[in-house]
Amino acid sequence: MREERLDIDGVPARLYDPGGARGLLLFGHGGAHSKDGERFVQLCRLYAEGTGLAVVCIDAVDHGERRPDPAAAAGSLPPRWHSTAIPRMVRDWQGTAAALAAVGPPVAYVGFSMGMIFGAPTVASMPSIRAAVFGVGGIPTGGGIDDPPLRDVLLGAASGLGHAEVLMLNVTRDDVFRTEEVHAFFDAVPGRRKRLMFWDGAHDEWPPEAIRHSVAFVRQHAG
Repeated sequence: MREERLDIDGVPARLYDPGGARGLLLFGHGGAHSKDGERFVQLCRLYAEGTGLAVVCIDAVDHGERRPDPAAAAGSLPPRWHSTAIPRMVRDWQGTAAALAAVGPPVAYVGFSMGMIFGAPTVASMPSIRAAVFGVGGIPTGGGIDDPPLRDVLLGAASGLGHAEVLMLNVTRDDVFRTEEVHAFFDAVPGRRKRLMFWDGAHDEWPPEAIRHSVAFVRQHAG
């Protein structure tokens, strides 16, 4: 596998190309982490190897190499940060996909936690994406996230996901995305090409079975 670090119009990225890829999988990392976090590096490699797609992960706004100051580096983000950052993240993903057009079009998105929050509006903006996996996500009501507008933003994004096969992977003891708010997001996704699965566990406990299932899902619908 070829791995490459990129700078795309000021957005730091890592690309994982398994060879012979004809499409892109956009991967969104979790909050307070980065494209270089070991957990997400391993996941990117796993999805590239398991789906045959080239996987690209970018540093989210105020994360990784885009941290503006020590406060942001420590994970201290201002109120309403997520809803404010969403338009920029969508543009960043669109620019990243355009810059990598020679590899292939964006056909899949996988994001966990914050990666899901930014992923829903990103997928809604990209009709070429055929498969979307949202891990430990939904509408956040805990975890210190103070962002009242975010609920309407995410419900609006969910309504625009009808062009993609959608898989949501969640855990029952999530203190950020509570079960009823996971269902609220899921119910807002139109059509019947959506799946919702739960495992027992806390927010950061992602069973290997769930990951394996998601790899197979992307391979079937976009690989």
